[in-house]
Amino acid sequence: MLGVMDQLRYNGLDHSPATRTRRSSCMRVKLQLVLCSDESHEETITDVITLNKNSQRIEHLGLTLAEAKQLLSTLQRHLLQHQVDTFLDQCSTCANCGALRKVKAHASRSFRTLFGTYKLYSPRLEHCDCVRRKTASFRPLSALLTESVAPELLYMEAKWSSLVFYGMSLEALTDFLPLEVTLDVKTVRYDTLKVAKRLEAELGDEQACFIEGSPSEWDLLPRPDGAFKVGIDGGYVRNWFAKKRNFEVICR
Repeated sequence: MLGVMDQLRYNGLDHSPATRTRRSSCMRVKLQLVLCSDESHEETITDVITLNKNSQRIEHLGLTLAEAKQLLSTLQRHLLQHQVDTFLDQCSTCANCGALRKVKAHASRSFRTLFGTYKLYSPRLEHCDCVRRKTASFRPLSALLTESVAPELLYMEAKWSSLVFYGMSLEALTDFLPLEVTLDVKTVRYDTLKVAKRLEAELGDEQACFIEGSPSEWDLLPRPDGAFKVGIDGGYVRNWFAKKRNFEVICR
């Protein structure tokens, strides 16, 4: 009996075996998003997802990949919407006189993230007359969303595309992220090339040589430790009959 009580205490159930209630094998899990102000006061509570989980088999344990994708996508939508609403609320009044800006037109725009693509409200507001400006109206969300793609998504697309071809990059990203509907091979290729052009521009003008000093003195420079390889170019050769099969060719 003493051994049984010790086991109950170990399991966090410090009561008599006679009064112990058996737990149900099914559970209902409800996850909520609680948004707090700077003073740590709760502002809003939003139900994110409700899961009905079982515990009878090993595949029932924890979150499934589909549940994790749904959770990330739903959480991203609620969080992103709250952030955009907060930003737009700050732009609704004139920064100079505090007057409420009038809405000239209602519209929306898409924003692609690691966890899905979302439609966001993007109104056109009229400028206040207290200061003379070049334009009569503006879209405040354009100042926040300078790109239609989140930087982290661009990074992941470029990173995977630098390792394998675009099709495999797409499969790898959609396997673990909720991007099945919002991503295709053409989009991955376009985003990767855009990142590559930006990096090329940051390098500046091409240099013929990176060694300083007179060429006659280069033989006196110490040899670098270890060996290094220089990749000149590379590409994938596709099987003409089996289009999904290919091999990589790298010129060094």
